[in-house]
Amino acid sequence: MFQRTRMRLTLVFGCVLALILILVTLAYYFFLQETIQRNERSEMANILEKTSRQWEHRLEEGLKDHRDGKRESRGIDWQYLQSNELVVIKASDNRLYVSSTAYAAMSERMVQWARAGQSVNQQRLEIQDGEQKQHFLVGSAAMNAGGTAWAAIDISSDIMLLSQMKWVLLVFSVVLLSIASAGGYWFAGRAMGPIKDSYLKQVEFTANASHELRTPLSVMHSSVELLQDYKSSLPAFEQHILDGLKDEVQRMTRLVESLLLLARSDSQSWTFQREQVNLCNLCADAVQSMQTVAQKQGIQLRIGESPSGSGDAYVMGDEDQLHRLIYILLDNAIKYTSPEGEVTVSCIPHGDNELMLRVSDTGIGIPEDELHLIFDRFYRVDKARSRESGGAGLGLSIASEIMRMHRAAVRVTSKEGEGSCFEVMFHRSQA
Repeated sequence: MFQRTRMRLTLVFGCVLALILILVTLAYYFFLQETIQRNERSEMANILEKTSRQWEHRLEEGLKDHRDGKRESRGIDWQYLQSNELVVIKASDNRLYVSSTAYAAMSERMVQWARAGQSVNQQRLEIQDGEQKQHFLVGSAAMNAGGTAWAAIDISSDIMLLSQMKWVLLVFSVVLLSIASAGGYWFAGRAMGPIKDSYLKQVEFTANASHELRTPLSVMHSSVELLQDYKSSLPAFEQHILDGLKDEVQRMTRLVESLLLLARSDSQSWTFQREQVNLCNLCADAVQSMQTVAQKQGIQLRIGESPSGSGDAYVMGDEDQLHRLIYILLDNAIKYTSPEGEVTVSCIPHGDNELMLRVSDTGIGIPEDELHLIFDRFYRVDKARSRESGGAGLGLSIASEIMRMHRAAVRVTSKEGEGSCFEVMFHRSQA
């Protein structure tokens, strides 16, 4: 129980931390990406502005003569450009000026745009230059002195930086999450230590108290049974007191036995015998033993479906505990069924390797919003009726522990005013 809680706490802590890491990592990555792209756009605008000024300055000095149709770069000072920047100028007379031929594929693309007079808004391009892929930010602008300039910036290093940063952030997040989860698991264990100690002391106290109470209750029960032999000689009022005392002793005995069983389950000292058990025979025995109780309350208790072959009715488990489970389910069904109602017990093969124990009734039913509480200790659907019948709300808790020990799955369906149905799935064992 504590291990499951510890793992659950660690899982919750890990999920919260993972969510925070994802948000922080994404925020950092997109902030970095936006910063780089903003710098690239600013650099592009700066290149186009410098190119316009440089072109205007050269026009004032007078450009050298050029042959028509030839791309020339003489007469223009390209020193303001970085090694990863490329500019193509188209003059008013359609002459082209290229800053560099270092990026052959990109240069050729820009020349094509210039010849076609195609303007380019700032955008990113991926160019295949031989065996190498290159990434560029390209743009164009009309110059103040006439003509148009096209510019390109090699941003391959920025793209690589962002790609590497993805992996760095991913590895960093995974490592940090692993370390934090391990630390959270350790801290959860430390934090739960005092709670676990207190709980174990409580379990030990409950077990010891229940064990110590068994002896005086046995003495009281024996004394009451002895007084029953002289009941007829007692006045009516004293007979009534004796009957009440007997009922209370029996109720206290059942309560102590239930508490002792749960304490053993909590401390994992509940003995469990594994053997082949005919579940349908146990159902028949339980129905027979509970028939008198059902008849007293005017309830019809009957056996429903059962396997056609006796070999299909076996499960591996503890016969005494399985009998207790069936008894608890029957007792619970009878307790919450009104006179003239019906309780049905069925033992049905389910699928290829499962056997289903079904106990259904036509009782008061369970509110839908309380179905998840029925296996909690001391929970009772109708507290007044449970008190009248001597119930303490521990039966289904014990049944839940028995089902857990047998690795059985349970499904409960209920509708208020119409009744409830408990279906317990066991793994079938071949006889």
